[in-house]
Amino acid sequence: MDVMRGARLRRDLSRTGEGRRRERRGAVILFAAVMAALVMTACSGQATPQPLRFGPAPWQTGEQHTLSITTADGQPGGVVTYLLTAGADETGAPEWVLERSVNSLGLEELITVKMSDAGFRPKSAYLERSDRDGAESVDAQYNSGQVDMELTTKRNVTTVQRVSVPSDARDIVTMPMILRGLPLAQGYATQMNFFLPIAAQLERATVRVTGEAEITVPAGTFQTWAVDVDTGDAVSKLWFAQAAPHQLIKYQDGRNKAVFELSDYRAE
Repeated sequence: MDVMRGARLRRDLSRTGEGRRRERRGAVILFAAVMAALVMTACSGQATPQPLRFGPAPWQTGEQHTLSITTADGQPGGVVTYLLTAGADETGAPEWVLERSVNSLGLEELITVKMSDAGFRPKSAYLERSDRDGAESVDAQYNSGQVDMELTTKRNVTTVQRVSVPSDARDIVTMPMILRGLPLAQGYATQMNFFLPIAAQLERATVRVTGEAEITVPAGTFQTWAVDVDTGDAVSKLWFAQAAPHQLIKYQDGRNKAVFELSDYRAE
């Protein structure tokens, strides 16, 4: 009986040893897989997106960017101006008012977006657009995960529409300005939701710093952070001055391929 118990004990110990060896081999394989994934991520330069956190606005009230437009075929396409002013809503809460005006190839457009002082969440957006065929407008009100829109066509037909959006969605028109409030640095990445009222279109975008670049535009030469905004079907490229207040120096639209270059900057 003792012999049999001894044999069973040796078998049990052998099995235990083999189990431990298998566990060690499994741990080694898992560690190697994790390290390989980290190495591949580092080699590809694709940092894991960080939670979205904005710092305080880097601009002052009255700041204005003027950018020249070059069309996809290399022709002059007009100008676009961004103006940022401080304001307050009906409750007295501080807010920022962004006005973007476009004068391009017979089209005139003015968009006014009101957004919160902290985090730049949109409260409202109003667009007026006109060309030789007439004028149209969109009045959008952002409220608790939904956008109520009133759209008036060039034939003076008005319709209303309500769209559900994530509570963290930002108005797409503000994108080239509010990205300046992110902690841009080498390897930085985050994700954002953008909403375009005139098309009732919501997009999820990955914002990623792809490197540094010295950029020369009509307003001068700047050391910049190069940033990609990838929506999955298009990638827009933007360059922001590394030095405060981190002006928008250049912007290439991922869809129409137009290029915008800073020609004048004023900070009052």
